[in-house]
Amino acid sequence: MSITINEALELESFKDFRVVAGKGGLSSEISKVGILDYEIKELIEKNFVVGEFVLSTLLNIKDNIKGLYEIVDCLISVGVSGLAIKPIYFDRIPDDVIKLANENSFPIMVFSKTYFEDIITDVMMAIREKEQREALGLKIDNILYSDLNKMMIKKIAYEINGNFREKNIIVFCKGKGFDKSTKVAPSPRTACDKSLNKFNKIISYQDAYIIINTFEEVDLNKANEIILRRLESLGFKSRQYIIGISSLHERLDELNESIKESMYAFEHSRIYDEDISFFNNIGINKILLPLMDNPWVQRYYNEMITPLLTYDTRNDTELLKTAVAYVGNNGDVKETAKELFQHSNTIRYRIDRISKVLNKNSDIKHFYEELAVAIRIHNLMKRPL
Repeated sequence: MSITINEALELESFKDFRVVAGKGGLSSEISKVGILDYEIKELIEKNFVVGEFVLSTLLNIKDNIKGLYEIVDCLISVGVSGLAIKPIYFDRIPDDVIKLANENSFPIMVFSKTYFEDIITDVMMAIREKEQREALGLKIDNILYSDLNKMMIKKIAYEINGNFREKNIIVFCKGKGFDKSTKVAPSPRTACDKSLNKFNKIISYQDAYIIINTFEEVDLNKANEIILRRLESLGFKSRQYIIGISSLHERLDELNESIKESMYAFEHSRIYDEDISFFNNIGINKILLPLMDNPWVQRYYNEMITPLLTYDTRNDTELLKTAVAYVGNNGDVKETAKELFQHSNTIRYRIDRISKVLNKNSDIKHFYEELAVAIRIHNLMKRPL
């Protein structure tokens, strides 16, 4: 197991590190940390390994900075991931060394305040935590995608946290605009160190978080309020996160359903640009979201939406845009006309044209109901107008 140099640079002990060369190698993996004291040439090859991150004061060349080129060349040939120098004896890195590091994407950093021991401890702790996170992620994958029976789901749940209780509500959340180069979301260590209580667990999953809340007893009428308070206390604020929350499940062996519900609620929030969605409140999307990968849904989409897209392209019209607004206004022609800045008669004409286009290849007996479902699927698929 390892972490990247980029991940290491987010650690507390790396705060005053400055990258002076080899920035192209910041994605290199650190599997361990070593200290270079007196080693040169053969000793470097003997004492260091691929993926090792090396710390040094350059004591071994304190009277000859030119010797740094040979050291860096040896470290690169070994496959060391990077070199961090505490500049006790030198205040600059020679240009030929910087050129060598840049050409080989070999990161060289300088730092001044941190002790070697703190760096080693922080990195090894981060590697262990990453290993634990990935192990938990595999357990979640197993629960979600391995078609397990209820007994196995409960067994894995107790492997995640032996103190879990039966009743459960799951939260799935992801930082708005989050990617690995930003700090929109708190680091997994920060989030997971903030304990709810022993009956719960926060899991860093892919680029999001799954928060498993379990209860001995909970008032159904107060459950959502309790969850929102917990999220706030943990720093998962709606202005920074997109959040989906499952319904209350009575049994721990339903954890697969709870997690999926939280993911569907999250998708609802993301698609409709909402901060927080509760699965119980997303209406027909409770049915549609789980079916979006079904080939029959795609076929229905092609039957209902593709003809409108084709017609609009050929005739430079806006039938699909009109249909979206019409369904969004619950079939109210006047409100649709107002939204689209059109006369009501224009909207009526377009709706009639939509009906004729769709009935050309299909016999649609319940026009509005079928159009409403088709538009809902269209919105979920986020097709551009």
